[in-house]
Amino acid sequence: MTDPTPTQSRNRYFAMVFFRLLGAAGAVFGIILIGRYDYWPTKILGTAIVLSAIYMAYTVPAALAHRWATPGNLRTHRRQPKK
Repeated sequence: MTDPTPTQSRNRYFAMVFFRLLGAAGAVFGIILIGRYDYWPTKILGTAIVLSAIYMAYTVPAALAHRWATPGNLRTHRRQPKK
């Protein structure tokens, strides 16, 4: 596996940051639903959106970092490719 170019590394970093911000925006949207409406189905929907957005903001960037990690990196426990 070859080392990624600086442009590719930058784009991957921006992708991970984008998904973190998207999760934060989803959580804010869910909080707005919870606070603005008095009907309980809307509050349940807002709670579900908040929980799923927090889960997504944590897991998607971690999964991308794991997928794009250099093989043999001790922090990701990826195997070295066979020669």
